[in-house]
Amino acid sequence: MSTVPPQITLRVTWRYCVALYCVVMLYASLHEFVHHVAGYLICGSWGYKTFNYFITTCEGSRASWSATFAGPAFSFAVMWVGWWMLARQASSTLTRQLGFAMIFAQLPLQRITGPLFGHNDEYYAAWHLFGISETTRWTTFAVIVACCLPPLIGAWRAIGNTKRVWWYLLFLTFLPYIVWGPPFMLLEYLLTKRKVLADTVIGVPYLFILNEVVTIVAYFWTKHWLADDTGMENSTPS
Repeated sequence: MSTVPPQITLRVTWRYCVALYCVVMLYASLHEFVHHVAGYLICGSWGYKTFNYFITTCEGSRASWSATFAGPAFSFAVMWVGWWMLARQASSTLTRQLGFAMIFAQLPLQRITGPLFGHNDEYYAAWHLFGISETTRWTTFAVIVACCLPPLIGAWRAIGNTKRVWWYLLFLTFLPYIVWGPPFMLLEYLLTKRKVLADTVIGVPYLFILNEVVTIVAYFWTKHWLADDTGMENSTPS
């Protein structure tokens, strides 16, 4: 592999935002579904899930916390796959744009800051297993940073736009959250408060299944929009 990483030019249009929404929603949903499947494999029976939380049938056992770790493990793996897609010399422009989007679709800033504010899967499971202490908090934080930092550095190096800092901060702190957050919260509200399509199959509500099908179709229909009106730079970013 060349020592000069391939670069992408980012251009945020309404079509890009729609495609980014589909990427974020797809992986947010898969994150929760990984929790659910892991719970089944660990406990031997299906629990229950919404868009934002899950319950296993062996909730509270030491083994059940493995299902809690499974979601973040999936998200970290996706970040590394995205980084590979972004850095691979043979990748097309679309593949690189998709890899970049996949990294930030895992909401890495939320994952990193979770232990600092006492929330997120990683810290929640860690303090149940190892107790609430500063050692648990900072060890969890260090592990998350170690998982997230290489893909995030790769994403930083891949941005070919001028004012790279601002483009990076846009994706790290704002854009994935604003395109995905309101629909996600609305779906969770409709399911948990209004009981819309709340009946379940293998513990998964019909509303979740419907959203997943729509998201997958929309993802394949719109993902090429990530590379529309964008170009490839070959020089090292300034």
